[in-house]
Amino acid sequence: MQRDKKILYGFSIVIMLLLLITALFIPTGSSRYTAATLLLASAGMCCAFIKKRSILSYNKNQVLGLMIVIALVFVMLLYLMGLYFGYMSSYSSFGKSFFNLILPNTIIIIAIEIVRSIMLAQKNKTVNVICYISCVLADILIMYSLANVETFNRFIDIIALALLPAITANTLYHYVSEKYGKLPNIAYRLIITLYAYIMPIVPAITEALSSLIKVILPLVVFAFIAGLYEKKRNYAVAKKKTWFSLILLVITIILMISIVMLISCQFKYGALVIATGSMTGELNKGDIAIYESYDGQFIEVGQVIVFKKGDSKVVHRVAKIENVDGTLRYYTKGDIYKELDAGYVLESDIIGLAYVKVPYLGYPTIWLRNAFN
Repeated sequence: MQRDKKILYGFSIVIMLLLLITALFIPTGSSRYTAATLLLASAGMCCAFIKKRSILSYNKNQVLGLMIVIALVFVMLLYLMGLYFGYMSSYSSFGKSFFNLILPNTIIIIAIEIVRSIMLAQKNKTVNVICYISCVLADILIMYSLANVETFNRFIDIIALALLPAITANTLYHYVSEKYGKLPNIAYRLIITLYAYIMPIVPAITEALSSLIKVILPLVVFAFIAGLYEKKRNYAVAKKKTWFSLILLVITIILMISIVMLISCQFKYGALVIATGSMTGELNKGDIAIYESYDGQFIEVGQVIVFKKGDSKVVHRVAKIENVDGTLRYYTKGDIYKELDAGYVLESDIIGLAYVKVPYLGYPTIWLRNAFN
């Protein structure tokens, strides 16, 4: 193996492993500073030791301006959405926000884009994949650290709120960096990331909606730039291949985020993995129960409901209903048991009404949950 190629593989693998270790073992806050330091050093080392190669950068100035405009329009639309969702205070102390968030995140964004542009310019597919993984990890570290994940539900939240948006975003960033250089990505990312730390108020958009926007926006920008600036030559083959890949990616991401957000109960409909055999016959262990969130719907005897019991969620059938001084009490039981569950369920305890099951697909979740326990 040539010396240059050894250096290239070595740097790309070391960067990925260091970011992975940071994500897994260093808590949020410290992980952000650690990632910033590692990436700053990595960017300097890449500039010093990896041989530069020219990259395709036609229309780079136009794309830079377009990415800035798109980012500004995106922020403006978020604040217009705030007219419906309302607003909330941002960080109270700009000084604290600057040192804890703005400075490290700015370093992470600029450094990772420098590393990305150098790695992609080498035209090595293996290095490109390793670089992509590193960039996704860096994106996650801007907001989260896996070292803080203590429960399975938190793990699912990070997948939905950080991993899936990072996957689609870095698909866009890889494309732009390879064709137009690092500056469009840096400008775009600084605007859409740092506005929340600079402005005194931010739109009070739910995490679920924010995550969906972050997943969809990069795909829209990707399609727009590709359609606007791709050369006409080889249109029938190259363009068709590009659009097919994009459509396949969109479908995959939509399915992934739908499944994850159902499990994390981010929509009107939720999903709950059946972890015991108490409802065997109707709902077997390893099935996924799809339920509609409870909002005062009529419940009758025989209805399968999802309710809170301590820190757990239970899926049992309503066996008896009592009205005590205007308060409804629901008595439940598992189908395999003859006796009612201890105590009763109030309306405030009900999470949803179970209607549909998906057989067997819950087993991977059970295995993961057991791993966390």
